[in-house]
Amino acid sequence: MSSAAPGQLEAPAKEQPEGAEVKSAATRRGGGGAKKRGDRRVAQADEAEARPEDFVHIVPYRKPAANKEGWRPVSLSRSDKAAQLTLSEDRLAVTGAKGYRLVRATHGAHEGTFYCEVTVTHLGETGHCRLGWATAKAELQAPVGADGHGFAYRDLEGSKVTKALREPYGEPYGEGDVIGLLLHMPPGGRRIEQGDAKVVRFKGALWTMQGDEQEPQPLPGSGVAFTKNGTLQGVAFTDMLEGCYYPAASLYTRHAQAEGATVAFNFGPDFRHAPPRVEGWPEPRPVSELAGAPPAEAAGGDAAAAAAAAAAAPAEAGLAAAADPAPMAVG
Repeated sequence: MSSAAPGQLEAPAKEQPEGAEVKSAATRRGGGGAKKRGDRRVAQADEAEARPEDFVHIVPYRKPAANKEGWRPVSLSRSDKAAQLTLSEDRLAVTGAKGYRLVRATHGAHEGTFYCEVTVTHLGETGHCRLGWATAKAELQAPVGADGHGFAYRDLEGSKVTKALREPYGEPYGEGDVIGLLLHMPPGGRRIEQGDAKVVRFKGALWTMQGDEQEPQPLPGSGVAFTKNGTLQGVAFTDMLEGCYYPAASLYTRHAQAEGATVAFNFGPDFRHAPPRVEGWPEPRPVSELAGAPPAEAAGGDAAAAAAAAAAAPAEAGLAAAADPAPMAVG
């Protein structure tokens, strides 16, 4: 774990390459540029001068899958997590070891005020964790807050972290503590989620072309706050960039520790501590509401209608593994 002082930039985690810039049209035929060799004419291919508009950004293609589960409650995503992390059977607890890695919940919000709790179940002698909110663009092979797409509350020193910058914030926390995660996104913000994009083949592999993506803008009045065992630690971040934010966690242990660190999420509606109230923010809703009403409830209790509703449930947005939909953006 980094020993940088509060307010000091951390050395960023080594990330996998996110994509590449490639020229969309590498060559073009030269006009009138043929050479005569006996009775044969050989056409010349002149290398085109590279211009900014000739390049596109590509990222590795990940095949989406249909949602085979239908409706399900908010949980931790089996597909939207680092492969080294392990989820419990009910997908409410996550265990990680060694380097910091991240997991997001299946549902997020770009508008509204939402709350959930995380219990620090086990850290061991060397374990640490960071809890908070992150968009779908946050790096999975790094802790929450390692980039500008996540906002974290750190167990060690109780500092807050975003863009790898740690600053003093609240009380330190550890095993047995219950940390509340509070998000407020005023009306008017956009989801800024990755939409459908063209898939191309380049050097024998499939890539997704990134086109004209929306640039997120600061959302005035937005904010993130945290609680420790029911006590509000204050508003940690304000006026964040618009986007869809998901509850997120990252865990760390040193190599010498045999067992991993574990935290358990409670998305509601029943919490161990009452959701906090922040002046100027509406009363928080439990994150569990982001999943919507169960099919049976939505269908008025009719079993046949419930089954039909479940079968017709739309797939969750984003990239997914075959048995697990990726995070759903709701708000």
